[in-house]
Amino acid sequence: MNKWKVNIPDRDILGRLIKETGLPEFICRILVSRGITSHAEAEVFFNGNEFSDPLAIKDMDKAVITITEAVENGTHITIYGDYDCDGVTSTYMLYSYLEALGGEVSWYIPTRDEGYGLNKPAIDLLKKQGTELLITVDNGISAVEEAAYIKELGMKLVVTDHHRPPEILPEAEAVVDPHRVDDFSEYKQLAGCGVVLKLIMAMEGDSDSVLTQYADIAAIGTVGDIVKLDGENRIIVREGLRLMENTENMGLNRLLAASGHEDGTEITSTFLQFSICPRINAAGRYESPRTAMELLLCGDMRSAAAKAEELSRLNNMRKDAETEIIRKAEETIRRDPDLLNRRLLIVSGDGWKHGIIGIASAKLLHKYGKPNIVMTREGDTARGSARSTDDLPLYDLLDSCSDLLVRFGGHTKAAGLTISSDMIEAFTQAAYRYCDERIKETAAELLEADMEIFPADMRVENIELIENLEPFGEGNPAPLFLLRECVVRSKKALKDGKYTSFAFVFGGVEARAVYFGASYEAFPFGEGDTVDILANLAVNEYNDRRSISVIVKDVRYSDFRQERYFAAKTAYEDMRCGTVDGKLLCRMAPDSLDMRRVYDILRQTGICSKAEILADRAGINCCKFRVILDVFAEFGLAETDITADTVKLIPTSTKADLSKSKVLARMRELAANS
Repeated sequence: MNKWKVNIPDRDILGRLIKETGLPEFICRILVSRGITSHAEAEVFFNGNEFSDPLAIKDMDKAVITITEAVENGTHITIYGDYDCDGVTSTYMLYSYLEALGGEVSWYIPTRDEGYGLNKPAIDLLKKQGTELLITVDNGISAVEEAAYIKELGMKLVVTDHHRPPEILPEAEAVVDPHRVDDFSEYKQLAGCGVVLKLIMAMEGDSDSVLTQYADIAAIGTVGDIVKLDGENRIIVREGLRLMENTENMGLNRLLAASGHEDGTEITSTFLQFSICPRINAAGRYESPRTAMELLLCGDMRSAAAKAEELSRLNNMRKDAETEIIRKAEETIRRDPDLLNRRLLIVSGDGWKHGIIGIASAKLLHKYGKPNIVMTREGDTARGSARSTDDLPLYDLLDSCSDLLVRFGGHTKAAGLTISSDMIEAFTQAAYRYCDERIKETAAELLEADMEIFPADMRVENIELIENLEPFGEGNPAPLFLLRECVVRSKKALKDGKYTSFAFVFGGVEARAVYFGASYEAFPFGEGDTVDILANLAVNEYNDRRSISVIVKDVRYSDFRQERYFAAKTAYEDMRCGTVDGKLLCRMAPDSLDMRRVYDILRQTGICSKAEILADRAGINCCKFRVILDVFAEFGLAETDITADTVKLIPTSTKADLSKSKVLARMRELAANS
């Protein structure tokens, strides 16, 4: 279950924005919901094309002088990148620019097995190869020890990065990072490739020509690093998407084709996010990031096509590995369902590809709404990747357990760790204690709707306006709308029942929706049900007829009580983990009438997902409902697949005396002893 939040645009601010801009009310409602409240802000959002002075970034002037002198003097320069999409694109941009200037330049990207950032064996190799100046891109801000080693070897170092710096900066000719505490530049949200783009702008003394030359590549790195698509990032991606359709980069051209893009069709940020960036990242997750870098440098059509196909093959391997990790993680959860009753989900396995566990963690977060840590054991050492909601700051959690870890890093919603395999259990228990003390309500993923939409808004000309808000991405997602009190008319299966399509009436407006969140068999709503829908809207054109496409993100009964649901779910989780207040146990215990109601619900629906919604509508809160399912499972009356969020009744001719349930006896015992 997701938490819903629906923004309500301020009417006075909305009226003023409509008057100042002359924009349609529909689009202004979205803008105000997103904090764009004045003509000036709207002008920047839609038409902004100005970059702040790159030389305003701390040490940028020093970087320009150092690199320019190295090029002019024939100094051997090596660009030191990172194995992800942002790092590869950053490396390509600076390498190709310095090479075009006539510099003696090479590049180096470490493999994932080497680890992130500068490492001494690589430094030794580059020194042996004659490197005199190292320039980091998308890394280096934390490499204090490695920077000292570089100086000791007699090489120079320029750091360009966009990650949060430590208190002590590495010693270098220049350390360019907008997040430095002594940096007062205007825009801070650049990806690593954005910092490189501004370095090239500073060296070139011009923004427009550099943007024309590199925006297509910089757009890929910016989208791939999931930075906010506002301000200068928005300019980079918007211009990059425009240029990409006629890109002169042969490797990118072939990669677009291998990813399914057809000439003449629009390239969107969503296409980059789900088709292009994963293929580039796949090279770093398997084998070597060199494949992706060599593709972007490729000048031969046949070779470029072969490398593009190789990235697609690696990406398919990544998908298979991701599916396998999630399958094994869910096997663990099925064996111990109480793992999902913790405030934090922790799963681990042997030999899971460490380059994939971060993706698996993100998928588990989306599916269960639970902050989670996925760990893979590799002999005596284990690596972990974590993703979180706003409920749990991951860095703080890991910092509280730092004495149990070999190393860790990250930020609020994403983090990584290394730990001795024999310390996993101790770390798990310490993490549970930390979360139990600080998170008082079960975590859930938040779906934030821009606004409630009304039947009169459901016009093609309104929905077409949404395209003007692109490019979509982090910080500027595709608008999400609340459609309240929709009456379901019919439903049908899609993709052999994997997904569900349903027709509904919304205040007299007839529409059809596609829902990927439940199979047809498990879809809990039927004809005549009144539901609220959170959905993205778009215009679909078929046979010269345009209609509104409704892509459902979540759906529930219109009278669903969110606060009551999450309070009850929290109580159930606390009971399962033995931390519930004993005074609540008596109220949580179901009676025979409650159990009869749940049995009737399951008998009527057969198998269903989101069964808690049905129970809530029948007047049984989530906590009692889950207790009843535990009782039914004890007597073999029902089967719950917690990983699929489905419940089904098991036919039986044997009459069970549910009053003798061990589950209920345990609750009475806990209540008596509290």
